[in-house]
Amino acid sequence: MKIALDARWIFEQTSGIGEHTRLLIKGLHALDTPHEWVLLFDDEERAERVTAETGCTWAKEILPYELFSLQNQIKLPRWLRREGVDVYHATNYMMPLPGFPRHRQGRVRAVITIHDLIPMVFRDHAPRSRKSRFYPIYAHLMREVAARADAIITVSASSRDDIIRLLRLPEKAHDKIRVVYNGLHPRYTPDPDTPRKNPPEVLYVGRLDPYKNVPQLVSAFGESRKNLPIGTRLRIIGPPDERYPEAMTIARQLDLFPHMDWEGHVDDATLLDAYRRASVVVLPSHYEGFGLPVAEAMACGTPVICSNASSLPEVAGEDALFVPPGDLHALADALTEVLTTPKTARRLAEAGPKRAQRFTVETMARETLAVYESLIQTSSTPPPETNP
Repeated sequence: MKIALDARWIFEQTSGIGEHTRLLIKGLHALDTPHEWVLLFDDEERAERVTAETGCTWAKEILPYELFSLQNQIKLPRWLRREGVDVYHATNYMMPLPGFPRHRQGRVRAVITIHDLIPMVFRDHAPRSRKSRFYPIYAHLMREVAARADAIITVSASSRDDIIRLLRLPEKAHDKIRVVYNGLHPRYTPDPDTPRKNPPEVLYVGRLDPYKNVPQLVSAFGESRKNLPIGTRLRIIGPPDERYPEAMTIARQLDLFPHMDWEGHVDDATLLDAYRRASVVVLPSHYEGFGLPVAEAMACGTPVICSNASSLPEVAGEDALFVPPGDLHALADALTEVLTTPKTARRLAEAGPKRAQRFTVETMARETLAVYESLIQTSSTPPPETNP
């Protein structure tokens, strides 16, 4: 079987999808398989860097067109057929639609990873984003992708339910959605030689989109400060976004800037150190397809507070403190409990690494490979293709 993995989702600037793709490449490459593999890139320098980072020795193809280009829609299906590719995997939602018929098998099988449907679940999730401004196009694209993919990988049962409900898949197509949890980079481990910060530090990692509820976190921090150890700080790591200034506005109104640290993108070593030194990591989102900061923090043995919505209870199990999204007072109370009750903090810190063992790169790779192989093993010779 010849498998083409689209690595063009690894952009110049690090992103969650890019890191997911890197880890998947590394995990699949470590497996002993009889298959032929090829990685697709659109930049020679990036291809060299990614293969060096992952230790991958597979063949590489440098495509002269980008993921979101019209050329990709037209030329990639031709290339896949010409090169005898059996399975094509895009690690995010975009695929060359003309190459894959709706609701039936084509010559090349398509696997698409849909991490979440946040724009469809919460129409005001990020009102100034492109997906919101061009929502009808986005919704139509996602429904076409769901209809044309031979298999859909998603990262939680919660996301699977959303895909079934929102992308209008017929009941007979529900089985093609496979849940494969994200794998965590093995760097995320506890380090007994790295002490927690004193005074304590509350850590948030992520973007500032409204569905992330960062303004609520800032407000809850302000409300709970009188009950927290003197000098407790709030640290926010994530890209700045001028479109959503609400969290900074609240911090200014509550005079919290002297007690907060705002950082943009940080490198891997800085992020790891931040997880290990924080006293608690908070993710109060309305919705997450998986919620990587929760799993990464737990793997580092750091207590977690998160909302009880979407996939987060599925990921954290019983090993985090849960609060209703939007409940400012419940979040303030949870901060107080973790930072002033050593027994609670210790329980969460000890349970986290055990929970995180469910999310390994090897497991992600093996389950993804099983999806590829199932498409070939269960398929019969397809009828001649017609125009989709």
